[in-house]
Amino acid sequence: MSAKVDQFCDSLRDRLDAVEERLQSVKTNLQTLPDQPEAALRNKLDDVRAKVQARKEWVEQTRANLKAHAQQKMAETKQAVGEWKAKREARKLNARAERAEAYAADAIDYALANIDEAEEAVLDAVVARIDADAAQ
Repeated sequence: MSAKVDQFCDSLRDRLDAVEERLQSVKTNLQTLPDQPEAALRNKLDDVRAKVQARKEWVEQTRANLKAHAQQKMAETKQAVGEWKAKREARKLNARAERAEAYAADAIDYALANIDEAEEAVLDAVVARIDADAAQ
């Protein structure tokens, strides 16, 4: 493989490692939830909400990028790409490769952001259950 492919794969592997670490962190946090006092849970929920809110604009931009890429990909028919290859239109093929690489990176980053939202949802559910139990 080329050096660019190796570099791209290394970059994605790093991103996936970050996703794996984040998932492990959420899993560990979930295991400790029942042992935490209510105030700590509410503080953790506030912290996670702030984190999600701070990244909201970035997440929306990433979502827009993913949607735009999907539309672009539909516009690039197999026939057109085949013609680019046959004509050795390196500029178009490189641009297509760069868009595909950006899409892959954005998809992983978007997944990572969704982990944060899932953690917020879990903490919100736990706090809601505590509130419901306290009302009884």
